[in-house]
Amino acid sequence: MKTQSLKSLPMNKQAGFTLVELIIVIVILGILAVTAAPRFLNLQGDANASTLEGLQGSIRSGMNIVNGKAIIASLHKKTAAENAEITGDNGENVSIIFGYPAATKAAFEAFLDVDFADNSADDTFDSKDFNIDTSTAGTAIIFPNSYISDDECRIEYTQATATTGPVVVTPPTINIFIDEC
Repeated sequence: MKTQSLKSLPMNKQAGFTLVELIIVIVILGILAVTAAPRFLNLQGDANASTLEGLQGSIRSGMNIVNGKAIIASLHKKTAAENAEITGDNGENVSIIFGYPAATKAAFEAFLDVDFADNSADDTFDSKDFNIDTSTAGTAIIFPNSYISDDECRIEYTQATATTGPVVVTPPTINIFIDEC
């Protein structure tokens, strides 16, 4: 049997990645992280938008129920000065204007069965289901907790109006802004 010296034995080549290959992989992972991460990290904004969309549907449904009850009770042409009210499904009175809910915190809480915080000293944001700003007469701005009323993540409800002469009622408008949630 022949013996070989150590110098003549073939060296085992180690298999591995070169520096260039590692840099390419890191760059690809970086590109994926930059494009995919924001899509997965904006979950709170998506949740706020979905919550507002659900609330908008509840407002529309509740508004139509209140209007139906007002028509049955022949209160659908009463103005705000006439202090018309309808009893909601939860037993609370809903202030109505021309048969639709008034843009007030009390009216919204009565027909939606939702707790709203407002910007008064005795009520703090993040303590209720939603925040509401009714400082502009005839308009209610509803936004998720931790938001303020000038954010672009809100619902704007403008109460019903009517023309004089033969009464022509313009139903309330409900606009949703979810681009900046």
